[in-house]
Amino acid sequence: MRFFSSAKSSIPPRGFFSGISPWLIVGAALILGLAVALPAFRSAQRDKEYLTQNLAARAEALIWALEAGPRSRMGREQGPHFLLQALLEETAKQSGIVFMAVVDADGIILAHSDPQQIGANFPGEMPRDISGAVSWRLRDMEGNALFEVYRRFAPLQIGRHHHRDEADGRCKPPAGRKGRIEAVSSNDAKNIAFVGFDSKPLENALAADYRNGLLLAAVTAALGLVGFISLFWAYSYRQSRRLLKDTQALASEVVTGLPIGLLTSDSAGFVNIINAAALDILGLDADKTIGAPLAAVPGPDWQGLAAALSRSEKVFEKEIVLPPDKFRHVSLSASQIRNDDGIFLGNLFILRDIGEVKRLQEEAKRNERLTALGNLAAGVAHEIRNPLSSIKGIATYIAVRMPSGGPEEEAARTMIVETDRLNRVVSELLEFARPGAMKVAPEDVNKIVADALRLADTDLKAKNIAVTFARGDFADRAPVNAERLTQALLNLILNAVQAMENEGRLRIAIETAAETDRLIITVEDTGAGIPDDILPSIFTPYFTTRKSGTGLGLSIVHKIVEGHGGSIAVKSRVGEGSAFVINLPLK
Repeated sequence: MRFFSSAKSSIPPRGFFSGISPWLIVGAALILGLAVALPAFRSAQRDKEYLTQNLAARAEALIWALEAGPRSRMGREQGPHFLLQALLEETAKQSGIVFMAVVDADGIILAHSDPQQIGANFPGEMPRDISGAVSWRLRDMEGNALFEVYRRFAPLQIGRHHHRDEADGRCKPPAGRKGRIEAVSSNDAKNIAFVGFDSKPLENALAADYRNGLLLAAVTAALGLVGFISLFWAYSYRQSRRLLKDTQALASEVVTGLPIGLLTSDSAGFVNIINAAALDILGLDADKTIGAPLAAVPGPDWQGLAAALSRSEKVFEKEIVLPPDKFRHVSLSASQIRNDDGIFLGNLFILRDIGEVKRLQEEAKRNERLTALGNLAAGVAHEIRNPLSSIKGIATYIAVRMPSGGPEEEAARTMIVETDRLNRVVSELLEFARPGAMKVAPEDVNKIVADALRLADTDLKAKNIAVTFARGDFADRAPVNAERLTQALLNLILNAVQAMENEGRLRIAIETAAETDRLIITVEDTGAGIPDDILPSIFTPYFTTRKSGTGLGLSIVHKIVEGHGGSIAVKSRVGEGSAFVINLPLK
């Protein structure tokens, strides 16, 4: 079976992401950001160390130049102090240097890039434990951040309170003070050289590194969060699509396996779903039905049903007959399809073939009538048969005694004929009144059919009817009552002969269905056929369309077949003929 549509197998297990808290995803993203930020901060620290070492090395080189300059010019006219001051002023003009100074152990400025500071106290805190290696510190000077590098100043020991004379440019001690300049060894030097750099470039570079690190961490965390969310959404989307496909497959299997017909239309009134059972009940083709307007689909009054549903009227187990030319009884139920928001999506129609139910109901009614009729027939037949024997005997006596050819003899002969007819009716009544169950024994059904044809041979030849008999395999040991089955087949054959004109065709076929253990006997003629309006009544006792018929022949056939635990069905088309199909059990 197929499920036709224009558009849980079990529900799949929950995925890995389905049980994860969103906070866990955020935490994972933050951890990813930190994992990127820490190396960035370490890199910033390394950059800071590199810049610091670079400034310290530069300052050491400048201090070394200050030490080397006066040492190389000792003994010249200007004097070492003059040369030191001049060299210090020129050196301090380099980019990034805020000041340069040489200070003695007491904090008195001996030389300074700003000559006005000579002799004054050093504005910053004097460092302790001065060695020959450079040291550095960060401090604030007049609101400006300084990177200050210092170390012991080795080449000269310069006395206190010297200054440069404005007239001749010599360094002299202030008035009332004495000083001297002496060359001393490095180990004895107690003076300190300072180089102050502007720390803003360093701070700006470090701040930029930190900002970049933070920005990189933030971007990485954001990208990680977006990545996790994207993975979660993608996985959820795939899970949702798989769940939707599984649900659709489950719905398809459920709808396909339904023994009842299902048809749905969308909100615009077009067919979008119909299953195989509905196609069979309505006699439609799926390709021509899907997408077609509901009003154009053959069957019940779809528009009327839809209008009734729109008026909130109930349509439940409504019995209809369709299509009219086949008298197919169908139970129809309908309802509207709405979503959770109450929006109308379409209509649902459920069709259930109740032909078998109707047949069983009619069968039950017929059996009730047959039971009552059988009981009545048995009593009446016994009461009638005895007087009939006396009447026939008297009529025969009169016919013999009356003059041959006279009206008296003719009347007597008529009484004999009618008495025989009444006796035949009584015999059929008694036959009909027999109990349904019968004794069966393994018999050859092929032989039983041949015997029935032999008994009807005179009637068949009288109308020159061609007979075709298709023998069946495995029919030689069927459990049947040979006498009663012969009677049933003879009745069917004689009915076929009476329904056909001269030179008709009679076909009898025996088939065995091994998979169902059934024996099928088909008696088919080319007679006038049976109209659809009387077809349901042909097995009813005393129902006949022939003037000379009793209406018990097919009723007796039906009863014999039922007595074997089988069934009989008829297919007929007016003007083409009829086919009676007997279905008997093989076990």
